Amino acid sequence: MNYLAHLFLAGDTPESLLGNLAGDFVKGRLGDEFPPAIKRGIVQHRKIDEFTDTHPAVAAFRRVIAAEYDHYARVIADVFFDHFLACDWNDYSAESLGEFLQRVFASLDPLLGQMPGRLPFLYPRMRDGRWLESYAEVDGIHIALRNLSRRFSRGPHLETSTHFLVDARGTLHAHFRRFFPDVVDYAKRIR
Repeated sequence: MNYLAHLFLAGDTPESLLGNLAGDFVKGRLGDEFPPAIKRGIVQHRKIDEFTDTHPAVAAFRRVIAAEYDHYARVIADVFFDHFLACDWNDYSAESLGEFLQRVFASLDPLLGQMPGRLPFLYPRMRDGRWLESYAEVDGIHIALRNLSRRFSRGPHLETSTHFLVDARGTLHAHFRRFFPDVVDYAKRIR
């Protein structure tokens, strides 16, 4: 899962939203550095990632990408999930994507000072650059993956994988549709 999906699967409280968003920015064992509600969000993020990694539809999704991108298939799949979620948003939420993001950002803005790691640097860019809205477009995913590639020492050019969103769209979308309702149910159970 990537940013949009983790925010969608979080609870409605600002602390749950922050914890679920911050999960990728916090490594290792959690001590007392976070308030309990934010810590619960980080734990939820990690549990959702574990659930995702063991789901058969996710394994099938990643196999489509893995022949060409090997161990980067997991990272690419996470970003592609946000694409399909943004495209199918109205299937999962009565609230529009724009309304959801407006509410999320209004909740997160006051917590900027509590954001860990690189998140205080990235969050304003994510919000102001309208990253999450752009995920509905293949060009937005291309940009996201190009930027993500810069974080890897090998410079893997993950953005070239967006051809799968055209060439294998039907297959990938079908795998996503089998997986996403399950993770929504799982997230509700563990909240």
